[in-house]
Amino acid sequence: MSARLVAMLSLALLPLGVISLYQTQAVLDEARSLNRASLKGRTVEAALAERELIQEALGAAQGLGATVLAAPAGTCTEVMAQFIRNHPQFIFAGFVRSTGIMTCSSARVTRDFSDNLVFKNIMEGKKPTIEISKRGSVTGQQVIVVSHPVWMSGEMVGYVSISIPHRLANALMSDSTEDEGLRLATINIEGEVISATGGVEAAPQFMPQSTQVWATLAERVGETFDAMAGNGEERVFAISEMIPGSVVLVGSWPQSSGAENAAQFSFILSILFPILMWGVGVTVAYFGVQRLVIRHISELRSAMRKYALGELHGGRVELHNPPEELADTARAFNRMVLFLAQAEAQQEQDLRDKEVLLREVHHRVKNNLQLIASIMNMQARTAKTPEARRMLAGLQRRVRGLATLHRTLYTKPDTSAVNAAEMIEAMVKDLSGMPGESGVRVRTELQDVMLFPDQAVPLSMLLAEALTNALKYVGIPPDGPAEIRIDLTFDEPSRLVRFSIRNTVGTPVTPPDADATESTGLGSTLMRAFVTQLEGTENVDSGESHHVYSVSFVAGDFNPDA
Repeated sequence: MSARLVAMLSLALLPLGVISLYQTQAVLDEARSLNRASLKGRTVEAALAERELIQEALGAAQGLGATVLAAPAGTCTEVMAQFIRNHPQFIFAGFVRSTGIMTCSSARVTRDFSDNLVFKNIMEGKKPTIEISKRGSVTGQQVIVVSHPVWMSGEMVGYVSISIPHRLANALMSDSTEDEGLRLATINIEGEVISATGGVEAAPQFMPQSTQVWATLAERVGETFDAMAGNGEERVFAISEMIPGSVVLVGSWPQSSGAENAAQFSFILSILFPILMWGVGVTVAYFGVQRLVIRHISELRSAMRKYALGELHGGRVELHNPPEELADTARAFNRMVLFLAQAEAQQEQDLRDKEVLLREVHHRVKNNLQLIASIMNMQARTAKTPEARRMLAGLQRRVRGLATLHRTLYTKPDTSAVNAAEMIEAMVKDLSGMPGESGVRVRTELQDVMLFPDQAVPLSMLLAEALTNALKYVGIPPDGPAEIRIDLTFDEPSRLVRFSIRNTVGTPVTPPDADATESTGLGSTLMRAFVTQLEGTENVDSGESHHVYSVSFVAGDFNPDA
């Protein structure tokens, strides 16, 4: 009997153990992915200064190439020398022609580089190169040589080389993470180490043990992988692109770091927890079944009946001198009543928590949309063409319309529905108060209509588009000021909602933009799409003194698939 009971309980708990293992493993995989993503981010951040230095050298070499071609004869050497004096981070600059002869340089010397490896590489590849030279041909120092081709009439006539002191590149390589085990190295596409934490000589200790792998690192940008390092330590490697097509950045992290150890410990716990859960569950269930089914069944049955009828005040049963088995049964019954009460309380608390979380979601979405609208506004201020400003202004209105909807959702008691009147009032106040819309009187006549989000969203976007058109074409009539009127009516029996926007026609409030004579039709297309989403019908009425756009639709129930 005992063996069968244990076997049945073990079988019942098996799915829970499998689910626990699966969920724990999924959490560990996610944590490992985040950890490796963090490694890539820290790798890029630590090498930021060196990246900027090499990019500056490439840009300078390209600029010097153009300068050399345009400079008068005989001034090339002075241009190079002046550049080095103004940029102390570089120690040499020179122009080498396609024949291999360096005709001018900051050191005021000429050399034949036709047999030089840098010359051969750049002439064959015809693209920028970054090489390391243990002893520069002119400077005599260990340098990083950055070279950029010089083109004339579609033909490569030579290249400009700039030398960066290798000690400076190593000094810029961030050492702030050394105590945590992070090591960095930069490698060109040939697999040659340009710079490294602790110097180039230290790179083989924390780079992959097989040097053949180094030449393939440029093809593995964006990857992370495990490999044995030169010092025999198992490490995690992250590859990021430093200079596109020229240099990659390698971050090396020991697998014995705190994050990896924590993951291994969590994995052990993921195994022990289901076993412990099985042991505890089997033990408790075994003793419970053995000790809760013997005596005073009638009293327990009577107590249960009274509880079901609401006659057992306080929800407790008291047995007089019961055996231990029945005492446990009575306590189980009392716990059941207590748990039910707690479950009801917990259900109410869960509903409150859900409402708080939903409000927070709407609040954050609103903040993000407002941030996007602010960025668009900043961009519009710097836009150089009216067309760009109009485009950004239109996008800003649409984004702010959505932000207003989410603000309405999280500021009202009911987060599942929106009062369309309050939403329209807020959007009108927001959109009509944007720059360039002054001088127009906006009036609203709105009835309260509760809409679910699947109708509130297209209605808000429709309002944004319609109000934009009204503000664009509103005019001053002969008998009064320029005016826009927005109406919202609701017929309760038929649940028919009618939304209309009316603007006066006459002398334009703002002079028409000469660059905006042709409409793209995007606004009209969007408005028709929003009307389709509302499953409504639209109507346009134009007269000599007014223009009216109206939409009618039926307020429906919430459709989660809309």
